Amino acid sequence: MKFNQPKISSKYACFEKGAYASKAAKHYLNNEFDPNKVQKIAVIRHAALGDQVITRPFLIEARKFFPNAEITLVALSTYQYGMPSDLVDRTVVLHGRDQKDNVSFSDKMANFREVGDQDLIFDLACTNRSYWVNLLNKAKLKVGFPYKSWLKGTLYNAAVCRSDLQPEVETMLDMLRLLGHNPVNRLDFGYPDHAIMSESNNPYFAYFNGASQPRKVLKNEQVIALMEMAIKAFPEVKHVFLEGVKDNEKGDFLSHLTAHDNFEIQPCMPLDELLTFTAKAQLVIAPDTGVRNVAISTHTPTIGIFYATVPFRYTPRYEPIHHIVMNASCAIPSNEQIINSMVSAYATENKTSE
Repeated sequence: MKFNQPKISSKYACFEKGAYASKAAKHYLNNEFDPNKVQKIAVIRHAALGDQVITRPFLIEARKFFPNAEITLVALSTYQYGMPSDLVDRTVVLHGRDQKDNVSFSDKMANFREVGDQDLIFDLACTNRSYWVNLLNKAKLKVGFPYKSWLKGTLYNAAVCRSDLQPEVETMLDMLRLLGHNPVNRLDFGYPDHAIMSESNNPYFAYFNGASQPRKVLKNEQVIALMEMAIKAFPEVKHVFLEGVKDNEKGDFLSHLTAHDNFEIQPCMPLDELLTFTAKAQLVIAPDTGVRNVAISTHTPTIGIFYATVPFRYTPRYEPIHHIVMNASCAIPSNEQIINSMVSAYATENKTSE
């Protein structure tokens, strides 16, 4: 029996129907493109801590695929905490909302042009500012993942499909897969690794209840009840409530629980200390927030509490240690659901470490 082999449209366009490339892009990929000869690439990313963190595997894989390229990170002044500038050769920071009263239109245009002409642009932002960077640049290949379909073939000459049901980090890596690169399965974030640093002899769970949007976090009353339940359910574990920078991310409302030997409140830490702390933790429990993504980046087991945002977009599938607590109706998960997920996750963690 003879089978028809799938036809790939171009030498470096490794897809059939799951992505987009214009005729000009296909011609470039088929006749000029060579990853080893690419000299300059720009990666645009405008986002808060969690989204900055999940950009790291893309930059690490891009470095592998384009070994001779200068990599420029195009960031935003309002989102610099956790910016992965350590993984690139050059960083351009665009004017954000924090500077809107101090810059003119011509200043903004000059700022966009600071990126300089590139061979390739990977737009991991798809915002108004990133549109300007693409528009003003002569890059031969401009890859994005826009929600607006009309941008395919106009602003971007190559694009991958974006879905709330696909982890965003995988969607970003699809931009490299489109060109023929095969990323590692256990993503490399270039951060401390839980598998090496886990404090199994002095186990602790880390909790965080802050987020960029108040609708993502649990009410204080539920957090108090959850912590009381967790302290009793896991008496052998220390329960550490992590404070954030904002006033509403402080742990004062839990101060009465410090009477328990296995509970403490941890003041806000610098990012490098937070990375080590989460890598050593047995479990990190948090809603859709940057701290959860920090834990994911250290390969630490997580319990993600979801009801206000889509859980599948920020939950990796390459390792089964990340658990989602959710209801199909989008109702707020109960403390019983959260504790049950913690019991299951901790049992699996203990079995794995034996």
